[in-house]
Amino acid sequence: MQWNRSLPNGTKDKLFKEASHSHQLESLVNQHFALRGYHRIETPLIEFEEVFSAMDQKATSRYRFFDEQGQIVVLRPDMTLPIGRVMSTTGIIPPVQLFYSGKVFRVNKDHSGEYNEQLQAGMELIGYPSLKAEAECLINAVTVSQKSGLSDFQIELGHASIYQTIVEALQLSAQEKTRFKWLLQSKNMPAMALFLEKYEAHPLYNFVLTLPRLFGDAGIFEEVISLTNHPEILKAIDEMKDLIQRVQQVYPRQDLTVDIGLVPEMKYYTGITFKGYADRSSDAFFSGGRYDNLLTEFSVDTIEAVGLVFYLDRMYSIFNRQENSDALEISTLIYFENDCLHQAEQLISNQAHSRLSLQETLEETIEYAKQWGIPRILIVSNEGIEEVCLASKEDENGEGKNCVNQRTD
Repeated sequence: MQWNRSLPNGTKDKLFKEASHSHQLESLVNQHFALRGYHRIETPLIEFEEVFSAMDQKATSRYRFFDEQGQIVVLRPDMTLPIGRVMSTTGIIPPVQLFYSGKVFRVNKDHSGEYNEQLQAGMELIGYPSLKAEAECLINAVTVSQKSGLSDFQIELGHASIYQTIVEALQLSAQEKTRFKWLLQSKNMPAMALFLEKYEAHPLYNFVLTLPRLFGDAGIFEEVISLTNHPEILKAIDEMKDLIQRVQQVYPRQDLTVDIGLVPEMKYYTGITFKGYADRSSDAFFSGGRYDNLLTEFSVDTIEAVGLVFYLDRMYSIFNRQENSDALEISTLIYFENDCLHQAEQLISNQAHSRLSLQETLEETIEYAKQWGIPRILIVSNEGIEEVCLASKEDENGEGKNCVNQRTD
């Protein structure tokens, strides 16, 4: 078969501004956690498939292949489970605070809008049973988001034990669980009523029937309390109330909402879960939660854990829509005479978002600047430094002009 020079489905090249911005976002997250005292961890891109058995994911949604010994290995579809493997095999004694960044690979359906290769960065708190760990995650989530330039976003809280309690109490089959998940995710109350017909005598009937509309601000907690007295559900409500109060001590204006019927994305979640949504975006740009059974997947005693992950490609898309990435553009091109390289190097170190011109002539430099939309040229010669501003695209003449004609000896 002849290669047609196209890329595999679900992948793309990142060019120039997108590649630069993605790298800067990754560096920002890494630097934040390093300065906060976290330890960096890196795991292989390739893992044995068994590592990811705790994921609600079909084998066909993974990139699978055989290694040289005939064992099935995969490109990692998740960052958390490999860290669980590390904790179970290296003898690291918790509690420990970790951070990471890297790519994950998941085969998404065609036209889903998601790429199969995704860049992520995040944190893991392992060995911390206290709600302080969830608060640490959310405070970091808000801080990093604001540092990156995102200010208009909301955090949605849920609790995995509510869904798990209902599934166990109703004794749902695998097929019924699939249907129940869809009903909760689609918020379909009429269909939920039909689904629950055979459970009308169950103590949780009224609560479950109302679940599709139990979302909103913290005022929704009172309605939940009026609908059920199940101890596990009330415990989950108390935890979410407590967490909201803790986060609002640091960020009193942060928009926090709750979804009582939120279905956990990963089956290893056991407690509070959270997602961050930017204005006008339907996909979360960060998510996380508690998963106290993580290490039991690797035959190790239960160890409490909470994690947070940023989806950096989604963050870039948000910036691109909001046109917040202009600062990443090259704004100055420095042209220098051959015997002025030293002065040019000194100049570029003090000029943010600048680049040396490697063209031989000033005319070529001006053409290059026009081609790439670079608005400013500094000309370094033995006579000093001259600044030339190029006309904007709106200027029909498109000619260069001196905006500050300065010379320094």
